[in-house]
Amino acid sequence: MTIRKVMPILWRYMLVVATSCLLAFFISREGRAATTPAPAASASYESAGLYKVESVDEAWDDQARKRKLPVRVLFPASGQPESTTKFPVVVFSHGLGGSSGAGKLWGEHWASHGYIVVHVQHPGSDESIWKDKPVAQVEASLKSAKTMTNLGLRVGDVHFVIDEIVRRSAASETIFKFANSKKIGMSGHSFGAQTTLSIAGQVNPAVRGQSGFDKRVAAAIAFSPNARNKTKMDKQFGDIRMPFFSITGTKDGAVLNDGTTVEDRTMPYIHMPSGDKYLLVLDGGDHMVFGGQVFARRMTSPRDEEIRGIVKAASLLFWNAHLKGDSEAKKLLAATRDESSSLQALLAAADRFEFK
Repeated sequence: MTIRKVMPILWRYMLVVATSCLLAFFISREGRAATTPAPAASASYESAGLYKVESVDEAWDDQARKRKLPVRVLFPASGQPESTTKFPVVVFSHGLGGSSGAGKLWGEHWASHGYIVVHVQHPGSDESIWKDKPVAQVEASLKSAKTMTNLGLRVGDVHFVIDEIVRRSAASETIFKFANSKKIGMSGHSFGAQTTLSIAGQVNPAVRGQSGFDKRVAAAIAFSPNARNKTKMDKQFGDIRMPFFSITGTKDGAVLNDGTTVEDRTMPYIHMPSGDKYLLVLDGGDHMVFGGQVFARRMTSPRDEEIRGIVKAASLLFWNAHLKGDSEAKKLLAATRDESSSLQALLAAADRFEFK
C-alpha cells in the first residue's frame, strides 16, 4: 500500500483517538464534580467576609443625660465597590469593667460581612471602675458597680446610641451613609447581655416591672445571659418577642462569686416565648471566651479557637437571617447535624444547640 493511500486512514485514526481523549477528559471532569462534595456553607460564615474593616473611635455626647459615651465604630472600609444595599447596624454592650474594645472579634467579623457595628462604652460600669486601683480593691470596685442603677444607665445609653444611628444615617454622615437604620441588632456580653435582655423587653421586678424595650431593635444576641432574679421568670422574659440568640458554655458559671450557675444562663431562653429563639451551649466554653477579646487570662482552654469559630459562624447566620432577611441562613440555623452545610455540622458531640 502506498503512502498516499495510507495517509487518509492514518488521519482518520488520529482524529478518532483525539476525539476519544477529549471525551474522556470532559467525562472525568464531570465525574469529579459530581463526586466531590461542596464545601460546607457554614465554613464561609466562620471565615472573614469580603469587606476590609475600618474603625473609628469617637465620643458621643448625650447632653440631655449629661453623659459622654466613648464608642468604637467598625464598618466596611471606604473605597470598596458601593452597593445599593445598605448595611444593617449592630450595637454591642460590654461586660462589667469593659470598654469599647470589648467584643472586637465578633464586631470585626460581622463588619467584614457587611455590618456596621457600634461598640458602646458605659461610664460607671466600664474599665474606669478598676483601672489604676490597687489589686486588693478591684473585686470590690467591680461588685459595687453591678447595680440596677447602672443597668438603667446602660439602657439609656443604648437608646441614645440608637437615636444617633438614626440621626446620622438620615444626615448621610460618612460612616453611616450606607447604614440601614431600619435594621438594627442589639448584642452584649455578661452585664452587656443583661443590657441586651432589657432592650429586648425583659421586665425586671427589681425596678417595678420597668422594661427598657426599644422597638427599633429587630433582633438580639446575648453572650453569657443570666436570670439574676429567679422569680416570675415567665413574666420577666415572656414579652421578648423579637428573634433572640442566647450563647453560653458549660463552664460559664459564677463571676465575682455571685452564685450564678451554668443553668442560670439558659433560663432566659427557656422562659421566652417560642418564635425565632435559639440557644447555643458550647462544651468547655467559659465566661471570658464569649467576651470576644483575646487577652492574657489565668486559664485558657484548648477549645478557645474552635469556640470562637463556632460563635462567629452562629452569630453571623443569625444576623443574616434576621437583619438581612437571608432565607438560606435561616434554613442553615434550623438544619440537622447530618447536613454538612448546617451550623450543627460545626459542633462537637457535647455541644448543645436548640431552637423554638
